[in-house]
Amino acid sequence: MNIPPQFSPKKSLGQNFLIDANIARKMVQLIAPQPEDTIVEIGPGFGVLTKYLIPIGCRYFGIEIDERLVPLLQKEYAAYPRAEILHQDFRKADLAALAAPENKLRLVGNIPYHITSSIVFAAFAQHRVLRDMTLTVQKEVAERIVAAAETGGKDYGILSVISQTFAQTEILFTMSPHVFRPKPEVDSAVVRWTFQPPPENLLDEAFYVRMVKAVFGQRRKTLRRSLASFLQKELSPGLPVDLQRRPETLSIRELIQLANALILTKD
Repeated sequence: MNIPPQFSPKKSLGQNFLIDANIARKMVQLIAPQPEDTIVEIGPGFGVLTKYLIPIGCRYFGIEIDERLVPLLQKEYAAYPRAEILHQDFRKADLAALAAPENKLRLVGNIPYHITSSIVFAAFAQHRVLRDMTLTVQKEVAERIVAAAETGGKDYGILSVISQTFAQTEILFTMSPHVFRPKPEVDSAVVRWTFQPPPENLLDEAFYVRMVKAVFGQRRKTLRRSLASFLQKELSPGLPVDLQRRPETLSIRELIQLANALILTKD
C-alpha cells in the first residue's frame, strides 16, 4: 500500500512514514516473527512493515491513531482472519487484553519521535505481558536508551534506567532521513528491548519509576536534595547509598536498593 500523492501527513501526529522496502525487510528479519507469535504494531501507517508481518500467519494487532488510515488498512488485510486493525492511541491500549495466556506480546513500530518517551513508558507500565519491543526512534534517543551507568554522562538518564531495569537494550542499526517521507531532520535508529526481571527484587515498581523521574529530573542536585523534595520530608540515616552523590553516578542495582529502602521508611 503506497502513500497516495494527495495524502498530507499530520504534524500533530509526528508522521514520518518509512518508505524504504529494504529497511522494512531488514527490520522484520531481525524481529524474526513466527506463526505462533502475537505481534502488536504501533502505528502501522501505510503498512510498510505490516505487509511482511501479517503473511507470516502470526496473531497481529495494528494500533493506528490516524482515522484516515484505519479503513485503508482494514481493507488491505481483510483476507487475514488473524489480523486486526484497531483505531486507538497506543498509550491508552490495554495490552493485557490482547495477550494470550501462554504467549507474551511482541511490540514493533516506527513511532512518532515527539512522543517516544510516553510510548516507551506506556509499554513499560505493562511489561509483564511483553516479550520484546523493537522500535524506530531518533538516533540520539537510542543512544540514551542504551547508555550505561559506568559512563556517568548526560545520556544516562530516565530512559536508560527505566529501560534497563526491565529489559536488555541494544541498537540494531541506524538509518538516514532519506528512508522516510516526509524526511525527519534527524538520523534514526532501530532499538530492541528484550524484557527480563529487574536485577534485584523491586518492592514497588510505580514508586521506583516516580523516584527515578524525580531524581533525574533534578540531576544536578545531590540525592539528598532531590529526594527530600520528592518525599517532602527529611531523610533518615542508614540508606544504602551516599546521599551526597548525584543520580547519574548510581547503577540500576543501587537505584533499586535505594527505592526499596525508601519504601520501607517513607511512612
